[in-house]
Amino acid sequence: MSSCLGRQQAAPGMRAARALAPACRVRQLLSARPVPRSWALAGSSSPCNGAISWETEASVVPEPEVRADGSVAVATAATEGVAAVGLDGNAAVAANGATAAAGDAAAASEQQAQELQQQADGLQQQAEELQQQAQPAKKGSNFINRVVFGIILGFGGAAVVFAGQIPYLCAALFVVYQATQEFFGMLTSKGISKGTPPPTPFVSAATTALCLSITAFTFVSQGRSGAAMSFAAFILLAMNILVDRKPTFAQLTASVFGLFYCGYLPSFWIKLRNLNIAGPQLQLPGLSSESLAAISPYLPTLTVGLVATLTSVACIIAADTGAYFVGKNLGRTKLTEISPKKTVEGAIGGLASAVLVAALFWQIFGWPGSMAAAAGYGVLTFVSSLFGDLIESIMKRDAGLKDSGNLIPGHGGLLDRMDSYMFSGAVAYFYITLVLPRFGLL
Repeated sequence: MSSCLGRQQAAPGMRAARALAPACRVRQLLSARPVPRSWALAGSSSPCNGAISWETEASVVPEPEVRADGSVAVATAATEGVAAVGLDGNAAVAANGATAAAGDAAAASEQQAQELQQQADGLQQQAEELQQQAQPAKKGSNFINRVVFGIILGFGGAAVVFAGQIPYLCAALFVVYQATQEFFGMLTSKGISKGTPPPTPFVSAATTALCLSITAFTFVSQGRSGAAMSFAAFILLAMNILVDRKPTFAQLTASVFGLFYCGYLPSFWIKLRNLNIAGPQLQLPGLSSESLAAISPYLPTLTVGLVATLTSVACIIAADTGAYFVGKNLGRTKLTEISPKKTVEGAIGGLASAVLVAALFWQIFGWPGSMAAAAGYGVLTFVSSLFGDLIESIMKRDAGLKDSGNLIPGHGGLLDRMDSYMFSGAVAYFYITLVLPRFGLL
């Protein structure tokens, strides 16, 4: 009887434990923090007697309440389980919402970035189109400036050549001074000075003064520029040593080459113009001898120096013009890597133009003595002008410059316009004084 009564009294506790276990199990599965470690029965050795103890890291489940009628209050546990489920569910929903919001924001940002990139591409395309539209106008403007200032320089140069004497000397001194400024400007540029140190400013100024002195001495001494060049080179090398104390070989060669290029070579144009050898009679087609005799008092005295200078300048201009137009319209084969824009076809056009102009001047002035000599003069003038242009291109390329200066609109610096003349004067003087007399063609 007592044993049966004990079993009846224990039955409600077992039923409560069994009713509470599922709710606690739900709480264990849904909560992030609780980790079940052991189940313990409080107050009885039997697993169905007493309260359930849930040991976790941060919480303990309270015992179920056994009422007087034997029922167990499991509402609290169930409510806590439901609340836990609700809280965890809300957190999960919030997390999912945050993830979705972040995804939407990322998608919106990516879409905005794509739109901005498309706008940037559109603006860049518009800028390229505007630049392409502006290039023809810019090229047209440069071509107009090139033609206009080329005509001005041509007429001005012709007037100076005809005048000779002091005006010719002043023009030569200006060319020499500006050439030295542009030459040492290229030497001190980043492209050249990075590899080799340029001469000191004092040596550069001394080179300019010595170049002007060579030009003036050549004019005064009637063409004795060789001795002046040798003496000036000695002074310049001595200055390098005295000023710099420990100059480099590159500094020595740069200063002496500047003296040679900007001082000695231009002096041959002084020597060429001052060749005071009587020239032939002027022969203008369509004019009778009486008409020529009537206008001859108003014309300068024809000498070999005047005719040779005019012929040389005309051949150089014709060579540059012919090479430009033929190369632009027919050029296909690259002439050299030094100047990529020069073509073989352009060079042939320049050569033909120079020879034709030399032959035309031979018809007008009757100099030199034969058509073959005139053609040879045109060939030598073209070759010397071409290599003068290429040599200056080498200097500009090493200096990293497109032009040696900006003195002449449409042409660049003075050296950009006079590079073809640098060696042509010396070649013409050699041809006239040493080659033609040997064949009686002077």
